[in-house]
Amino acid sequence: MSAEETHLEVPKNDLPQARLGWIMACIQTVIYGSFVGTFIVSPATMTRPIAPGMAVTVATVGGLLAILSTMILTGLYVLLANRLTTR
Repeated sequence: MSAEETHLEVPKNDLPQARLGWIMACIQTVIYGSFVGTFIVSPATMTRPIAPGMAVTVATVGGLLAILSTMILTGLYVLLANRLTTR
């Protein structure tokens, strides 16, 4: 086997993956910024319980949703970037 045969094929144009990464990073920044911004603008909203008598607050649910959105966007990025690479 020659060196040319064992050489792995490198994507010639990684711009679509980079653009996708930046778009998803911006989306996540907006999500997290909204979460933090709500704390800054209206802390009473974030410390309010989800329902009367519950100990779970809006901030708890919002924080969990922010973390979940990060995992979902990461999975989407991997899926879409791999599809762009195999083209």
